[in-house]
Amino acid sequence: MKGDKGKMSRNNTIGIVGEITAPPELIVDAADWARKVYEVELTRMRPSGTEDTYILQYDGRAAGSKEMLERITEGAEIFCGGEIRSENVHDPKPEENRVKVFIFAEMIAVNDPPVEDQNEVTICGNICKPPSGRETKRRTRKGRRVTVTRLVVAVNTPTGAYYVPCVCWNEQAEKADDLKVGDYVEIYGRFQSRNFKKRIQGRKLPYLSTSYEVSVVRLEAESKEERTGEK
Repeated sequence: MKGDKGKMSRNNTIGIVGEITAPPELIVDAADWARKVYEVELTRMRPSGTEDTYILQYDGRAAGSKEMLERITEGAEIFCGGEIRSENVHDPKPEENRVKVFIFAEMIAVNDPPVEDQNEVTICGNICKPPSGRETKRRTRKGRRVTVTRLVVAVNTPTGAYYVPCVCWNEQAEKADDLKVGDYVEIYGRFQSRNFKKRIQGRKLPYLSTSYEVSVVRLEAESKEERTGEK
């Protein structure tokens, strides 16, 4: 799906501000500058002080002109709008995930001066695997255990079908626990990265790996039966 810009879907949108922290890498070459596809590392700081790092892909059309395309470089602070995509990774390295989750930008603006901070995601689709929930060791201010539930949402768009990992906390996690495969959800939240230790059989020391997911702020759901009228 690289370079397939097409028409972005309203059921898969992201608007985010961040800083490019590595030189753009050309991953799809083309005679037309507007159809060349690049990949960069994008970072942003959460209000909590935690730094998120993302994979961002874009083509020349996202910049709008050759001049603007040249401004998308290491150190630039940008705003981009687009969608969250996923693709299978063939022969991944031990520290890599089998599914690559990234932002594909429909438009990019270099901030001069920077616009207000933004990280807004809308995902609408169907639950494609059973939710995975658990209690953590952390507690809320009221002393209750913090609960977390992870989901994978299948999102169909004009540019393809993508599988987007999502994480729900506390009240949203309780809602997510009741979901079943096939249920339709509308999710509003923020895109974030998460570092974790990945253990490989036969290796004593774990690899440090990174996953990407939508942190759910609000979840609305409709069961498969409610949508189809089946019982």
